[in-house]
Amino acid sequence: MTSNNTGIKGTKAETLSFLTEMGFPIPKVYYFSVEDWQQNSRNILNHIKEHYHESQYLAIRSSALAEDSMLQSMAGAFDSFLNIDRNNEKAIINAISNVVKSYDDNVKNQVLIQPMIRDSVMSGVIMTKALDDGSPYYVINYDDSSGETDTVTNGLSINKTVYIYNGVKEDDFDSPYLVSAINLVLKLESVYKGIPLDIEFAIDKFEQIQLLQVRPITTSENWQHDVNALVSTRIKYLDDYVGKLMKPRPNLFGNKTLLGLMPDWNPAEMIGVIPHPLSMSLYRELITKSTWRIAREKMGYRKMPNVELMISLFGRTYIDVRNSMNSFIPEGLDATISDKLVNAYIKRLEKNPHLADKIEFDVVPTAYDFKFEDNFQKRYPGLLTRNELLKFKSAIRSLTRQAIKNTPDNSLNIALKNIEKLVRLQSIMDKPELDDPFSLSDYANTLLGECKRYGTLPFAIIARHAFIAETLIRSAIEREVITKDRIALFRRSFKTVAGELSEDFYKVHSGKMSQEDFLNIYGHLRPSSYDILSPRYHDRQDLFEGDPITPVPITTFQLTEKERDDLDILLAEEGFDLISADDLIEYARKAIVGREYAKFIFTKHLSSVLEIIASWGKIHGFNREQMAMLTLDEIKSILFSPLTKKDKKYYIKKIDKALKRYAVGSSFKLSYLIRSKRDLYVVPQQRSSPNFIGNRRIEAPIVLLDPYTNEIPDLQNKIVCIEGADPGYDWIFSRNIAGLVTKYGGANSHMAIRCAEYNLPAAIGCGEQPFERIISAGHCLLDCQRNQLEPINLI
Repeated sequence: MTSNNTGIKGTKAETLSFLTEMGFPIPKVYYFSVEDWQQNSRNILNHIKEHYHESQYLAIRSSALAEDSMLQSMAGAFDSFLNIDRNNEKAIINAISNVVKSYDDNVKNQVLIQPMIRDSVMSGVIMTKALDDGSPYYVINYDDSSGETDTVTNGLSINKTVYIYNGVKEDDFDSPYLVSAINLVLKLESVYKGIPLDIEFAIDKFEQIQLLQVRPITTSENWQHDVNALVSTRIKYLDDYVGKLMKPRPNLFGNKTLLGLMPDWNPAEMIGVIPHPLSMSLYRELITKSTWRIAREKMGYRKMPNVELMISLFGRTYIDVRNSMNSFIPEGLDATISDKLVNAYIKRLEKNPHLADKIEFDVVPTAYDFKFEDNFQKRYPGLLTRNELLKFKSAIRSLTRQAIKNTPDNSLNIALKNIEKLVRLQSIMDKPELDDPFSLSDYANTLLGECKRYGTLPFAIIARHAFIAETLIRSAIEREVITKDRIALFRRSFKTVAGELSEDFYKVHSGKMSQEDFLNIYGHLRPSSYDILSPRYHDRQDLFEGDPITPVPITTFQLTEKERDDLDILLAEEGFDLISADDLIEYARKAIVGREYAKFIFTKHLSSVLEIIASWGKIHGFNREQMAMLTLDEIKSILFSPLTKKDKKYYIKKIDKALKRYAVGSSFKLSYLIRSKRDLYVVPQQRSSPNFIGNRRIEAPIVLLDPYTNEIPDLQNKIVCIEGADPGYDWIFSRNIAGLVTKYGGANSHMAIRCAEYNLPAAIGCGEQPFERIISAGHCLLDCQRNQLEPINLI
C-alpha cells in the first residue's frame, strides 16, 4: 500500500473513496456536492437507485469540508441518517435535504451515500492512541449485542471498552473479532504513518470487517511527547514481574495468583487506583504489609508466611488474590484440602471476573453459614471427597462458632477493648510544639505505632467479624427464617457513628451544639482518609452551610417469637451449640457498630499523622502537593541515619522522580483483574454488577464529588456520585441527598452500611464504565428493586 505521510487529506467521502481504491473493505461509496444536488438532484436520485440496487437500506451521511480535518473533527456537528429505504424517494430527498441544512453555506460540502450494514455482529470506534494522554494503546469501544452500527457513536447504548497495547501479539486475544479490528488498524497505520487515527468499523453477519470512517485524532497536540517510550519501556519489566508473581510460591497454596483492584482490602475504594505515593505507603504500613494477616491469625485462620497483601504495578495498586485466599483457610486444615480449595477459588474468579468485589460472599467461604454446603457444592461440585468436605466444614464451623461466642477471650471483645485504649491515648494526647524534621518524624512514627497496635489491627479484626455477621444474616434470609425487610429494620435499630454525626450536625444548625464542639469530635474526618490533599472537616469553610435533614430516628427491633424459634432451631441444626438467636443478633449489632466506630477512632490518629507530615513539609518549604509524592519511609529516613546532602535538595530530587513515575502510572491501562501476562496487553474496562441497597426507585440529577472538593455544591435531591468511600464523606447524609452511586465498593462496605441505615437508595461498586456514563449524562435512574442503574439523557 502507498503511504500517506502528509496526513489525511480530503473530506470523509474522499478519504473513503481513496481507501476503497487502496483495497480496504468499505461499503460502496457514492458522494456529491451540495452544488451538484442543487443542480442535478434528479440524476443523483437515479444514480442512487441504480448504484445501490442490491441494498434495501441506505446510510445518508455528512461529509463537510470542515469535518475530520487534522485540526478539528467536528464529530456529531452535522446530521447523518441511517436505515433509509432505497425505494422511498421522498425519504431519501428528506434525508439529503436535512444533511444539507446542517451545513454552512459552502456549496462544496458533500453528501455521502453508502449501503447500510444490517445485523452486524460487532461495531465500534477505535482510537489508535489513548485519547487523554496519547499512551500506546488501541482503545476499542464496541457493541457486540445490538446488531446496530451506530450505538457507540450515538452514545445511547451500553457498550464495552477494551484497551489493547500497541505491541500486542495475536496470541494475546480471546476474540477473533478484535483480531480482525486490530488487523484493519495495522493496515491503516501503514497508510497514515505516524498519525493517530479515529476509526469507525463494523463486522457484518458474514464476519467480514467493514471500514466506515477514518479521521485524525485532534487532541494529539496536548499529549506528553515521550509517553509512548515511557510506557513501552516499562511494560517489559511489568511482564517479567507479573510472570514471577504468577508462579507457585513457597508456603502458599495455589498454583498461580490473580491480581485485583477490588478484592479483600479493596485499595481502589480506600486509596484509589493510582494513589499518591504517601497515601499508598501509609495504607501499606497500617494495613497491607502485615496487619491484614495478623488480624486473621488471631481469629483462627491459618498462620501465613511473611507476605504482603498489596503490590504496586508502577503506581497502580493491586491485591495479590492468592495471598488473600490463603489467609481465609482455617488454621490446621489439611494441606491437600487447602491447595484444592485455593486453586478452585482462583479458577472460579478467573472465569467470573465480575465477582472481583464480592469474593468473600460469592467465591471464598470465609465463615460457616446456613447455606454453606449447598453453596459450596453448587460452586465447586466434586472438588472435595465427602471426608474432605466434612473436615473443611468442621474447621470453618469451629472458627465461626468461636467468633460468635461472647466470652472474655473472644477476638471481637478484645479488639473492641483495644480500640478503647486508643481512645484513652487520644484523650491524653499531647500536641507538642515541634519545629524540626527529626522531632516531627519521630512523633509521626510514634503515632503510627499506636495506630497499628490499637487502631488498624483491632479494626481489621472487627471488620472481619462484621463480614461473618453479614454472611450469617444473608444465609438466614435465604433459609427464610427472617425476611429482608426485617433485617433492613434491624439495621436501622442501632446508632452508628454516621447517625451520631447527623444528629450532632443537626444540633449545630438548631443552636444546640457549637461548631467548635462538633469539629472537636469530627474535625479529623476527610473524604480520603490516607490522602494529605483531601481536606479535613476542620478545613472546610462551608461545612455548615445548607439545610440539614432531620435525623432519622432509631427504630426498635426485636425478634418475633416465630423468628426466634426458627432461628434457634436453625442454629442448633447447623451445629452452633449454646448460641441463641438473640446471641446472633447481638453479635451482628456489636460487629457492625464496632467496625464503624473503630474506623472513626483510628482515622483520628491517621489524620494527625498527615497533619504532622504537612508541618514537616512546611519546614522544608514543600506544599501538600509535593509531600503527597514522598513515601512514609522517605519521610522517616532521618530517624535511621543522617542525610548526606542538603535536606531540601535531597527531597526535591525524590519528589521530581516520584512525579515522573506517577505520570507514567496514569498512562498505563491495566485491567481491574489481571489473570495472566496476557491481560497486560488486552485490557477490558471494568463493567461490574452494582450492590443495590434498599428497594426504592428514583430519577434525579447527579453531582460528582471527589476527595479534593473544597466548595460543597448543592446536594439536595441529587444523586451523589463518588469513586470510593470512607467516613470522610459522611457529611453528605446531612444534605438531604436522593441517592448514592459509587464506582468502587462491596455489599459490606462503609457506604453500603450507611445507606442501609438511612434507607437511602444506592448502587455501590457499579464499575468504571457505568459510572462514567452516568456522569456524562448528568441524570440517572436508580431502581434498587429491579437492580437497575441507567443514565438518563435529557437532551
